Amino acid sequence: MNIGLLKNVDACIEISEQATKEWNIENTLNQMIKAWDSVNFEFSAFKTGWVIKSYEDAVTLVDDHIATTQAMLFSPFKKPFEEKIM
Repeated sequence: MNIGLLKNVDACIEISEQATKEWNIENTLNQMIKAWDSVNFEFSAFKTGWVIKSYEDAVTLVDDHIATTQAMLFSPFKKPFEEKIM
């Protein structure tokens, strides 16, 4: 059975590349969300309130995710994920 893929090879390549780039965005977003599942904050009493102890790892994670998110915002393949990116 010949379905004519060779006649449409350029379109097939373009669709494949777009799907791959969209999958990469979706996968990265899911990994970023999952990374926060293991983040725990420890609090310590201080005067009349609380302070967060050992927050350096969380700050590093936020910085990394901000940079990644900003890069996604410039991607021409972001449209299906724009709301999640924002």
